[in-house]
Amino acid sequence: MKTIKFLTTVLALAIVAVASAVEKPKMDIVPLSEDRAVVSILNGGEALFELSIRAKDGELVYYKESASPALTYQKIFDFKNIEDGDYSMDLRVNDTRLVRDINISSKGIVVGESKMRIDPYFGFANNVLKLTYLNFDNEKLSLNIYDESGLVYASKLGQDFNVATGFDLSALDAGRYEVILTSGNNDFLFSLEK
Repeated sequence: MKTIKFLTTVLALAIVAVASAVEKPKMDIVPLSEDRAVVSILNGGEALFELSIRAKDGELVYYKESASPALTYQKIFDFKNIEDGDYSMDLRVNDTRLVRDINISSKGIVVGESKMRIDPYFGFANNVLKLTYLNFDNEKLSLNIYDESGLVYASKLGQDFNVATGFDLSALDAGRYEVILTSGNNDFLFSLEK
């Protein structure tokens, strides 16, 4: 019984350590009027960030990349010249993303809940490609591996929330490979040399 309690405690501490290692940026969007909103960003520490707004069809409406690490950022956005519709605001700090949906209409600006996303982890050692990914939206996942000639391997990974898998690449020739994990509209790229 003591062993089970000890292992449970060690596992809980490991989970807390991993969770605290993840960047925890905050992004608030506060409507000021029917067509204006203030966006405030607070990072857990000084960090570079990217902020973008995209229409639901994927069209980029706004993009800002910080020139130097910052703890905070604030800007008033004027949406009066933007078509009514659904948009998403995406904040990226290192491997962490915050996404908020925004609806703009003549009735005003409606801001959705904040959704945190974490980029996948890729590792390559001893001819084994390791991949872990938290699939928050349970999207269909696929993995493709390319060499200079084109596609050399394709795999459908399913829709599980937690993906932790490895691929034995010992049969591949020496060379450079590009690995692409696709999750919905997002592609995550990893390059490896064998």
